[in-house]
Amino acid sequence: MTDGERLVWAVSYALAFELDGNAVAAARVATRAITELRGAAVRREPDGAFVISQIDERDFVDEMTRAP
Repeated sequence: MTDGERLVWAVSYALAFELDGNAVAAARVATRAITELRGAAVRREPDGAFVISQIDERDFVDEMTRAP
């Protein structure tokens, strides 16, 4: 797991745990976030361009720092 993946896992876990209070469910949510992140890294558009290159990173920062 990379440092970036650890950060995404931790933020996803913290947000899910804060909303539900269930550690097991929060771990599952965080794991799904990492799975989706890894999938996005290799997903391609019909024209052959990587999907992740089309993402505006500011959207991720907004999601990670939003208050529920």
